Amino acid sequence: MFSRKKSYSVSQYQSIAKSLIKRLDLETDIVALRFIKDVSEIPDQFIRPLKDLNRKMTICMAMTDARREGKHIAITADDTPCVPGAVIHGWTKGVSMLALLKSQEENEWVKNKWSMNRGMLKRYKLGGLAAHYPFNKLLGHKGALVSPLSKTPLIPDTCLIYGYPEQIMHVSHSLSFEGKYVPRAILAGHGESCYVGGLIPLKSGMPNFVLLGMGDRAIQCVEKYEVAMGMPAALTFYTDENLFKSSGAVSAIVQKRTGPGIHDQEDFRSRSICAVGCKQAALEVCCVKGS
Repeated sequence: MFSRKKSYSVSQYQSIAKSLIKRLDLETDIVALRFIKDVSEIPDQFIRPLKDLNRKMTICMAMTDARREGKHIAITADDTPCVPGAVIHGWTKGVSMLALLKSQEENEWVKNKWSMNRGMLKRYKLGGLAAHYPFNKLLGHKGALVSPLSKTPLIPDTCLIYGYPEQIMHVSHSLSFEGKYVPRAILAGHGESCYVGGLIPLKSGMPNFVLLGMGDRAIQCVEKYEVAMGMPAALTFYTDENLFKSSGAVSAIVQKRTGPGIHDQEDFRSRSICAVGCKQAALEVCCVKGS
């Protein structure tokens, strides 16, 4: 039985990742994030991009290497070329609110600084006020450790599940099954994976749907069809516990499709799918047809 207060072990996190990957037929591993308050917390097996590779790397690039190549990567303000990313995580103290707003306007990410400010206020609706700029500076974070969850050497703070919209739909169904963890979303298209999916769930305690942002897509960190769900790490166990319970027989039909994202429309239409989610949907009878 899932418990938000229970402390899950590293091996349990590794096992739940393998279960979700298999059951959802995910193409990549689940991303595990652990936030650190001092560089001394970085384990030896973690790659430091600037130190070890002589190049910088964004957080979303590290997430890609973790989930696709199984790498363990540590990102700090010194390691990333993405200043907005470092700022919204509270890793830098030398950038003022005015400078941040001005930079977004000059680089044409938004119409003007007031547009940027209104957008930030909208994101407060995601909850977890302590994770939002400028309050996130008080968290004391200095970086993030990024790993594939199935191989994580540490207990993560948050996790992101990447997949086709259909796969993430099942994740959303699971989280919403008891009405306790209905995913939230503010689809700004900027800072999606690292901030909306990574940091905010840490303090809000709630999952967020991740559209995946301009950074993810501009530097080809994700496939065109991918979306994600970010959540407090412990909710991966809740997701697995309630997976495919929602919508009953209709969910079972969707699972029988020929592969992730591949829609066998003839097979799907040949079944009596009830428009109102009838429990008899997978059978020859359907309440809509009056049978």
